[in-house]
Amino acid sequence: MSNIDLSIIVPVYNVENYLRRGLDSILSQSSLIKYEILLIDDDSSDNSGAICDEYQKKYNNIKVIHQKNSGPSIARNAGIDVAKGDYICFVDSDDIVSENFIDFLLKASLQ
Repeated sequence: MSNIDLSIIVPVYNVENYLRRGLDSILSQSSLIKYEILLIDDDSSDNSGAICDEYQKKYNNIKVIHQKNSGPSIARNAGIDVAKGDYICFVDSDDIVSENFIDFLLKASLQ
């Protein structure tokens, strides 16, 4: 078992207009659960990769992987390969999650 409860894997491809809102919604969780965010930049041609790097510099629970464009399934698998959490979930890069998303997710998984 690791000291990280949840790995949130976010495949990223050309979502510069949505990415900050989605990441901010994950980062604003009210949970005390320890989590990491794995941003898998799938060779974005816009500023998405730079936004990922910006967030990684600002938050110590964010890790960025830049890979050659391979599609969302390969990006998710790349996240699974480096995930340290006891649990894994996937969030799309243009999603906005509720402030109790993590607690709800873990509560549901323990039932």
